[in-house]
Amino acid sequence: MSHGSLLIRSPKGPGIEQNIDLICVGVEYLAAPRHLRGLYVEEPTPEEIQGLSQLLGKEVQSSNVRVMVSGDRRFPIVAASFRISENNNDIFDSPFV
Repeated sequence: MSHGSLLIRSPKGPGIEQNIDLICVGVEYLAAPRHLRGLYVEEPTPEEIQGLSQLLGKEVQSSNVRVMVSGDRRFPIVAASFRISENNNDIFDSPFV
């Protein structure tokens, strides 16, 4: 059993006043490259749920999956919870207490 946490942060910078964080807790699976540009998050397709269920060897609930989309590529995350946050934290500040 893992209690993996994941933070994906689009940091503030010149002309950008706030970070945008994707915060995931209880991460079971992630398939993504190191750098993503033009990221948005959406719900998984039924085919993605089926594929993840086969890959993980158990039934995966759609409420536990989000898909990061960058360009024309889709990158699934399976986790217990997801949250998106806009904040003024420093680049190395952790949202996990």
